[in-house]
Amino acid sequence: MDQFIKLQSELASQEAKTKLLRRRFAAAERLESERNELECERNQLEVRLRQDYHEQAEVLRDAILAFGKFSSALYENPGNLTISASSNGPQFDVTISGEKSGGINNMQVFCFDMMLMQLCAERQTGPGFLVHDSHLFDGVDERQVAKALQIGEKAAHDLNFQYIVTMNSDAIPQEFSDDFDLNEYILPVRLTDANETGGLFGVRF
Repeated sequence: MDQFIKLQSELASQEAKTKLLRRRFAAAERLESERNELECERNQLEVRLRQDYHEQAEVLRDAILAFGKFSSALYENPGNLTISASSNGPQFDVTISGEKSGGINNMQVFCFDMMLMQLCAERQTGPGFLVHDSHLFDGVDERQVAKALQIGEKAAHDLNFQYIVTMNSDAIPQEFSDDFDLNEYILPVRLTDANETGGLFGVRF
């Protein structure tokens, strides 16, 4: 009888383990099936994305040319914008010749933003303004900052959008072309801690 009770206990334990393994196996099968379905959907989305790229080839070409135009205004060798389709979605690769640095990367962002503003202006869409703060120009050579500000001013004038830059006075470059006067574009309201009225929204800086 004792042996029989032990066998019953062992049987119950093995049945519980078997039930657990069956549940795990069923969950693994569902997971594998869902993974296969997701992979199939992913492939279908990539095919649709490549087809869309083919249909929008002219728009992509305009974007690449616009990026090259703005980057060539900053550097002797124009940068390259590559837009490709991948299983993870659109892939944007931006390169500008020169040693990789924070300043070069920031100027890639500048050119990309200007490219977007040109496309928006040509299609009469978008917010109608672009804002850059001083962080974009961190690590950028002063001459490149001056060029970027002049490029931004010309683009804003030609494409009819407002270009806003917030920058500390000690970071403003001094070397501009003779036909560019920065003082014409500096707003009269300045933040200062010289007196009690120099704050913004009640906050002193």
